[in-house]
Amino acid sequence: MAENNNVRENGAAPNLTKLRLLCDRLVYEARSKGITVDDLIDIYVTKEYNELKCNRDESKKITEYATSASAKPCHWRRWVAGAIVVLVLSLILNSQVNLLSRLKNEFITSKCVIRNNYFILEATRPRTRCERVCGGATGPAELSANISRTDFARWAYLSRPLVVRGGASHWPALQRFSVAFLRSLYDSIDGAYEAVMDDCQFLPFRTEYQDLRAALAMHPSRAARLPGTQPWYFGWSNCSPGVSVILRQLAPRPAFLPNESESSALDWIFMGGQGPGAAWHLDYVQRPSWQAQISGTKTWHFRPVPECQQVCQPFSATINKGDIIFVDTNQWYHTTYIHEGELSITIGSEYD
Repeated sequence: MAENNNVRENGAAPNLTKLRLLCDRLVYEARSKGITVDDLIDIYVTKEYNELKCNRDESKKITEYATSASAKPCHWRRWVAGAIVVLVLSLILNSQVNLLSRLKNEFITSKCVIRNNYFILEATRPRTRCERVCGGATGPAELSANISRTDFARWAYLSRPLVVRGGASHWPALQRFSVAFLRSLYDSIDGAYEAVMDDCQFLPFRTEYQDLRAALAMHPSRAARLPGTQPWYFGWSNCSPGVSVILRQLAPRPAFLPNESESSALDWIFMGGQGPGAAWHLDYVQRPSWQAQISGTKTWHFRPVPECQQVCQPFSATINKGDIIFVDTNQWYHTTYIHEGELSITIGSEYD
């Protein structure tokens, strides 16, 4: 991971290094047993906080038992995964507040984030105001495309999932976006791929690709998802100003966002065929966000955060071509599924 000079100068580097090495070692041991990080996240999400109380000695015993030859096959998966979550959380909760703040800041801002940092980020995030965010909600609110700014403002910052049906149906992107178009766009602007690699993120999800250039250059038959080709799904954030200008012309900022709201300059694009999208996660970003369905159909599944599980309930929302979903992805665990049919392409951004 990249070093943080301010943390090192304040004398916290040894603690940070020790915690990172511990997380890496525990996750490595879990993976060697066949446990994926998605398994660990799913276990953590579905546990109540009062089930995670355990001191270091107890956690050590659990880990030693679970990794021993005598552990029963039907139990080792649950024991090892639980031990990792419990041990990391117990260390975090016994740390100093200023160290937690530095850890969270570093893990959010560093480009070297590794997926096991979900446990640290989860343990250090602010607690959710359950009644306000999800109390009584049994599904997303639905609004029509002709919603006014004044009416939309009543919903914009409640942190509850909201769908504006047909909110993007008039955007030129619905006729223009495709794998070929996006490849041509990035190919035509100097430094566009490098901007994504150096300053933004590429998320491979269901592909073997490690960068946007390779992903967009996939064979045309695979891009068309012809029979016999490998399925795929990936996403990325755009940091190329030249690309951003074109994207905004084709997929403008939703007109009903409040005038006083500030939008992020960062666009996120996700695309792929039938199958799972992102696994269960929180986003740990700074603002709520919107995501417009440019083509295809995607279902979002939501679960409340652990402290809200007694107040709120999980639900789903299916987003069709031309719809826009608004959600505070810091407040809801979410996963997505792409339906059979047209290629799913979405574009979104944050707002405040």
